[in-house]
Amino acid sequence: MPGPNVALVSSDLLFASRLRAALAGSAQVALVAGDDIPAVATVFVDLNDRVEDRLTVIRTLRARGGAQIIGFCQHDERSVRVRAMEQGADQVVTNGALQQAAVRMIADQPRG
Repeated sequence: MPGPNVALVSSDLLFASRLRAALAGSAQVALVAGDDIPAVATVFVDLNDRVEDRLTVIRTLRARGGAQIIGFCQHDERSVRVRAMEQGADQVVTNGALQQAAVRMIADQPRG
């Protein structure tokens, strides 16, 4: 069985199960609690907690290259969204928009 093609950097197990359900049949999702992120096409970064650590993850991923980086946070966290973009996120969406964004991003990826 092939490895995951999407990573979720988060400690929110409920959200991880929702994302896996949304992407069922389209992508395998690896839940990453630390910063040991596998080589995947897309990385979703939870900016709802541990913001400074997660911004560092975004910066490290951008330097590594290759993955599309999507951050997500509460809709009223404008400064967090701006900082995530400055660190190299390709996009930062609200929590509510994430599942739709995830499905759209995975659908747009070329099939190997």
